Amino acid sequence: MSLQQFVPAPRFEEYSERFRDFYRMSRREDGVLLVEAHTNGGPIQLSVENHRSLGQMLKTVGADPVNEILIFSGSGDEFMMGSDPEGFALEEADMEYWACEYAYKDGRINVSALVNDLEIPAIGLMNGPGFHSEIVLMCDITLAAAGATIFDLHDDIGSVPADGIHNAFQELLGVKRAAYALLTGEAISAEQALEWGMVNEVHIAKKRAVPGEGHIRSTVDYVREGRKNNFD
Repeated sequence: MSLQQFVPAPRFEEYSERFRDFYRMSRREDGVLLVEAHTNGGPIQLSVENHRSLGQMLKTVGADPVNEILIFSGSGDEFMMGSDPEGFALEEADMEYWACEYAYKDGRINVSALVNDLEIPAIGLMNGPGFHSEIVLMCDITLAAAGATIFDLHDDIGSVPADGIHNAFQELLGVKRAAYALLTGEAISAEQALEWGMVNEVHIAKKRAVPGEGHIRSTVDYVREGRKNNFD
């Protein structure tokens, strides 16, 4: 018997509660973890706080050995089309500090955590139009709702196209097509994204009482069939 014991792994019951203000989490018995990002139960509204939470969540999920597959999605009929009205008050109050913490440190960790800390297959669902689509585009498999639109908004707000989405665009689109999309803010439809190889499938979900729920259920069904045919 070793003189020391393993440090306990994260427990789903604990971290699903800890992250509940940012992500709804549910896990099947076979280890398929569904993470639905939200703001007050609806589509993601970007803020300094939820921007940081992404890397924290991915590192935690990746450290739980019970998790076998991650499905990541937004909520409702949009992925991320707006910002929290007060979501950048911290940055405005101390730009010098948060320019490093938010734009560099957290942005870098978010991308690196998805690539390096999540050692399980990841399926991203672009459940509707939105920016910061690199979160789902950099997953192993990416599905898109028929009404999804992919674009980078940085040029429109007077910022350099970057923050992770440039890596995803350059890898998936090639240098020339990515440069055009990043520098013009081109809106890429789900169908065009499929043709260009940005997403693997476009899904038209059944109508559900809750907006966006049909796409999420379709993705869960997709994984169930995939595990039956390929992963078992």
